[in-house]
Amino acid sequence: MKTSTKRILSIALAGLFFVGIFVVYSGLIRPELSRIGEERALLASKETLFSNEQSAVTQVERLLGEFQNLADFQNAVSLALPPKANVTDALSQVQAIAGLSGVSVSSFSVRPLAFVASKQPLVKRLGSLAIDLAVFGSYENLKEFIRSLERNVRVANATNWRLSPQPTGTGINLALSVEIYYQEE
Repeated sequence: MKTSTKRILSIALAGLFFVGIFVVYSGLIRPELSRIGEERALLASKETLFSNEQSAVTQVERLLGEFQNLADFQNAVSLALPPKANVTDALSQVQAIAGLSGVSVSSFSVRPLAFVASKQPLVKRLGSLAIDLAVFGSYENLKEFIRSLERNVRVANATNWRLSPQPTGTGINLALSVEIYYQEE
């Protein structure tokens, strides 16, 4: 074969390879590249969605933790200032404190006092029960009784004390008023 024929055949063969590469690129590679681009875009959007959802879950968990702390705080406040007078519970606590202090309650009377107005609009008003007590025991036991009343879970204020010797001479009589507070319902 002549060199010029060889050249023409090699140029024609190169042209056929070029056309074949163009057909393979446009028919097989280009659609796959566009599909890969769509998959990458879908992956990026899912990763963004996942990070947004994870951020939202973290914020919700943080808020739940804060609400749990608020619920614990509300429970503590409800123990110190119950939402209603609950006279039976108040008398039970006074009796338990008397028993633990070693004093005996000889008489009591309960009367509700007027609500104290709150200066802030969202704060509930405070009510109080005045419990007039007559207890007797040793001086040390009476001191422990008053100390325990002041340290009790429910907010209480001991007022109007009056000490007198017991007629039998075995101890001291103590007459006092205790104001025990509660929240308005």
